[in-house]
Amino acid sequence: MKPMRPVRFVLAVASVLVVSAIAGSLFGRGTASTQERLPDRYRAFTAAVRLVETNYVEKTESDRVVYSAISGMLQTLDPHSSFLDPRTYGQMRERQQGRYYGLGITIQVIDGDITAVSLFEGSPAYKKGVRRGDVIAKIDGEDAKGWTSEQAARRLRGPKGTTVRVSLRRRGYDQLIELDVARDEINIPTIAAAAMIDGTTAYIRLQDFAEQTGNDLSVALKALSAKGMRRLLSDLRGNPGGLLDKTI
Repeated sequence: MKPMRPVRFVLAVASVLVVSAIAGSLFGRGTASTQERLPDRYRAFTAAVRLVETNYVEKTESDRVVYSAISGMLQTLDPHSSFLDPRTYGQMRERQQGRYYGLGITIQVIDGDITAVSLFEGSPAYKKGVRRGDVIAKIDGEDAKGWTSEQAARRLRGPKGTTVRVSLRRRGYDQLIELDVARDEINIPTIAAAAMIDGTTAYIRLQDFAEQTGNDLSVALKALSAKGMRRLLSDLRGNPGGLLDKTI
């Protein structure tokens, strides 16, 4: 009987769409305005989502279905309209604001392991002794082998002051290193490097355009000017962009 469920599902959706079309035509006659017909269209959409939830062969997440529908709707408009779900929007705002609450580790998946590739100086992880190259084997007692970096980041980040336990595997150590690390505000620098190349030429690498980029750049330029800067080389390689007013 299981293979028949998709057929029933398709028929059910078709029935809803037909009924909705008939209802729309009936309610749309006479002096009914477009806004008066909108509730019927909303009901058709809600009915379709409900049918997917109850009749689809696999369990579905309502949020994912609705978000996908919104994205599909916007794709019919123009290439510049897009939709960000709450998680994606939150990640974008973190990058724009240049800060988040976590441990201050840059992680990467290497051979299936969540590996610390760099640390922000002064961050909670830095103060606790986490080193570059450490493998985060467990997070809060759960094996992290095979996780994506996004999965691990979600578990490592959280409200300021809360604690997360990380179990580190470090070369030269037989046992895992257990650390309880309190999350704190992490500021993401947008200027990766600022230095003098020679007596008059300065070099700045801008890796992002976030809310604090203007202030960071101003501080860097003042320091370089004091060292005799007369010319400036701006390195924007790998910069994904960001806030428009910070790029002008």
